[in-house]
Amino acid sequence: MQNEVILKNVNNFSISQIAESGQTFRWDRNDDGSYLIIAFNKVIVISQNDNDFIIEGITREEYNKIFKHYFALDTDYLDVINKLKDKDKFLNEAIIYGSGIRILNQDIWEMIISFIISGNNNIPRIKSSINKISEKYGNLIKEINGKKIYSFPTPKQLSFASIDDLRECGVGYRDKYIFKTTQMIVNNEINLESIKDLNIDDLRNELMKLLGVGNKVADCIMLFSCNKLNAFPVDTWVKKILKEYYEIDYKSNKKINEFANNYFGEFAGIAQQYLFNYMRNKK
Repeated sequence: MQNEVILKNVNNFSISQIAESGQTFRWDRNDDGSYLIIAFNKVIVISQNDNDFIIEGITREEYNKIFKHYFALDTDYLDVINKLKDKDKFLNEAIIYGSGIRILNQDIWEMIISFIISGNNNIPRIKSSINKISEKYGNLIKEINGKKIYSFPTPKQLSFASIDDLRECGVGYRDKYIFKTTQMIVNNEINLESIKDLNIDDLRNELMKLLGVGNKVADCIMLFSCNKLNAFPVDTWVKKILKEYYEIDYKSNKKINEFANNYFGEFAGIAQQYLFNYMRNKK
């Protein structure tokens, strides 16, 4: 890869912690500890040495235009941490443990399909399905060491897939969800670019019109692709954290969201990532 960008003295940014945080499915660890990343029709390799980084495969212009925002390096995470760390002892421990986590700004369409696939699924199967869909319907971007790497298909490209075609990609019962959602977007029943600017409640309601998108999936999409940093995805891990450490045992996602936004504030989604990561890995 000829093009590269060198970043020096970057704080609160760990490629391994981001890769393992469950927010992205097209990062793969190389034997040398670097990561191959497929995003925005580019294949890049990022390596880390303490607080210094080398990103191969993009120009400085592409970094400034796309990937600085993608990696959330345009967000001051020291400010985020300072606003969250004094909330309580458990959150502070989680921040220290996962201080390199940042919320990626990914493509909304890719996140919709990825998190529909993620329902009641495990990460290796999710990644396998996404790769199969990309190989079958996306564009060839690059070949590295004999391996062909494909972009995630556009809605129009994926609209050519039948329900049976999708099932062959290993998505299981989610085949009809993906098929219907794709048709809705291709037919402009939901405009992905315009809805991103809606407030969080209206955006959640729009996303939940898509088949296979419930509260948790909608909040994941908003957090990981719409810059809604107060979105608070709720799963069994999060419910366990809230019950055990915050004495919150609400059954409804709406009540949990209200608590999270009142307690954690504008960065509730980042707090969720710190807590989720800490509970799952450390505790």
